[in-house]
Amino acid sequence: MGLTVSGYDSSSISTLFSSLNSSSSSGGSSLSSMTSLLGEYNSIQSGSYFKLLRSYYTPKNGTDTTTTTDKDKLQTTDKQMAEWKSDATELSDAANTLLKKGTDSLFSKVEQKDADGKTTYGYDTDKIYSAVKKFADAYNDMIDSGDGASLSGVRSAVSGMEGLTSANSSILKSIGISVGSNGHLSVDEATFKKSDVTVAKSLFQTSGGYGYQISAKASMVRSSVLSQASGGSYTRTGAISMNDLMSTYSSYI
Repeated sequence: MGLTVSGYDSSSISTLFSSLNSSSSSGGSSLSSMTSLLGEYNSIQSGSYFKLLRSYYTPKNGTDTTTTTDKDKLQTTDKQMAEWKSDATELSDAANTLLKKGTDSLFSKVEQKDADGKTTYGYDTDKIYSAVKKFADAYNDMIDSGDGASLSGVRSAVSGMEGLTSANSSILKSIGISVGSNGHLSVDEATFKKSDVTVAKSLFQTSGGYGYQISAKASMVRSSVLSQASGGSYTRTGAISMNDLMSTYSSYI
């Protein structure tokens, strides 16, 4: 029996990935990784993870002999997985808010009135600052929870974020965003609002830019969590959230 994801069976999902993989020569390694990830999902029968866990810790006579230490380890692992996923989601959302274009773009000029009542057009620096500050806070939370993580995929993605930040530290500093010794981002409001908004735009709204790449790394954290049988997207019956699966896939195309 194949794995069913909110009305989709493993065959139809595999067909989706296969057709997308054949229609695009770019990003092949990413699609291959996602196909491999799907294979892991398909290998987990409905509820099998939980049955295996119960079987391991429950003897044949039905008495649960799991020690307090063993339970604490399991609970800690579940807690870490949930924290990584939550932090990655918040960071991705914060980055994506800054990446929006068109009518939803924070970097679109708006009508403003100066002290003399004259109408002008300019950037809403208050909104942009607020969004960048939210991004920085989410980034710091992700660094704190994921740096040195036991899960290699999470650890690697967070290390990649730190590398990207280090590589962009000079340009970040030019708009009032500094990198502390602990790797945290801090945003000086006065300096940021007085800086060249087009620099912030190039960092946070450009496809392939700093914010875009950080969002991609956050999606990698989520992908690593989703690939684990104890991840938050698995229910007690072994079901996987279609939204989580497609959200992770979308970050690769």
